[in-house]
Amino acid sequence: MCIRDSLNIDLVLNELKNFPELGQEIIAGNHFLDIGGSGGIFSAVLSELGINTYIISKISNDFLGQFLINKLEDHGVITDKLIVKENGKTGITINLSYKKDKYQISSLNLVSSLSADEVIFENIKNIGHVHFTSYYVMNHLKAGYVKLINDIKKVYKNVTFSLDTNDDPESRWGDEIYRILRNIDIFLVNKKEALGIAKASNIEEAIKRLGKEVKTVIVKLGDQGCIAKRGDNYYKESSQNVNFKDSTGAGDNFNAGFIYGIMSGFDIEKCLKIANICGAKSVEYLGGVGNKKKFYELKKLLTQK
Repeated sequence: MCIRDSLNIDLVLNELKNFPELGQEIIAGNHFLDIGGSGGIFSAVLSELGINTYIISKISNDFLGQFLINKLEDHGVITDKLIVKENGKTGITINLSYKKDKYQISSLNLVSSLSADEVIFENIKNIGHVHFTSYYVMNHLKAGYVKLINDIKKVYKNVTFSLDTNDDPESRWGDEIYRILRNIDIFLVNKKEALGIAKASNIEEAIKRLGKEVKTVIVKLGDQGCIAKRGDNYYKESSQNVNFKDSTGAGDNFNAGFIYGIMSGFDIEKCLKIANICGAKSVEYLGGVGNKKKFYELKKLLTQK
């Protein structure tokens, strides 16, 4: 498995009683510093699930960059393909975490400068799957995605691809995304992203439109579970009861669970069950990756399925 993705620090502020207003200070009851960026979270969770995982992204050789490398390696992620710059600043996202959702404020200039020419796959053997995320903030990669996919296919004949675009900060939802969709195998998005990309008024319409471009489409619906389409078949999975603490990275945990299932050779229904378990366990801990106790509990749940 190889992930070409966003990677940054996540600072999660939790147990907030008020919403921010200009000129006003609000107090958080708790905070947590963790691996952030969809690529960082996804790679750490997938590696903990037992999949050999590389990450390719761009960070700085600063305190935050070294923190990320140490944390990723602690979760078993292979980091020797990371581009570590002596200048610039490692990206950071501040998450104001509330019960229903979150505010996110990001500074991602360095990671968003990653270009296709900097993505090096040399000396990586037997890549079975490549996962892309954060399409809308990877400004220097957008024009090179299709060429990159085709170049990878030339070397790794049976490789498959997945994509989670994440949010569009400009809310444009441009049609250029369809150039990539026609070249990937699995598309994972949430409700807002599905409606925006498909220009649809409801989820049924959105997944039908997206399913014309991608063989497998999964739409994450939060506390309403998820819906998927593969070929002409539809699948639904209900949400689980959780002891909610923080939603940061829940979708990335879901993605990691689904791809873990795919790479383990499970059918789509079992993959969705695993994904739901991973997403549900994620919100019971602070941060998108969380601590080792989370993964002990997660693996225990998965062995029961």
